[in-house]
Amino acid sequence: MNSNVTLQILTSKENGVDILHLNGPIDANTQSDLEVKADEVIANGARNIVLDLSEVTYMGSAGLRALHVIAGKFGGAGQAEKFAHVKLLSPSEEVRRVLKTLGFDTYIGTYDNLDQAVKSF
Repeated sequence: MNSNVTLQILTSKENGVDILHLNGPIDANTQSDLEVKADEVIANGARNIVLDLSEVTYMGSAGLRALHVIAGKFGGAGQAEKFAHVKLLSPSEEVRRVLKTLGFDTYIGTYDNLDQAVKSF
């Protein structure tokens, strides 16, 4: 990946749920940007987060690590408990394949509709 490519992150709220709208790649160069922004919204009281992946152009293993780190901020003993507070919105087919191949799809909710994602908490 080109190290000059950045991940843009905008935030919004929907019915008390924090939404991080991501645009660009989530890789080793941008993973920490996502983690820092998630830390900010959690420090400001976020109890549930939707990661809008509709504009994510690439997600590598560093992106998956970032998902794990973010979910871990909410505690819980098992993966399902940790990911009960983090949902994904509109990942590309490529990102869906990565999530499925590594088994993330078994414990992280993935939605194609923001309203459904928000109501899933």
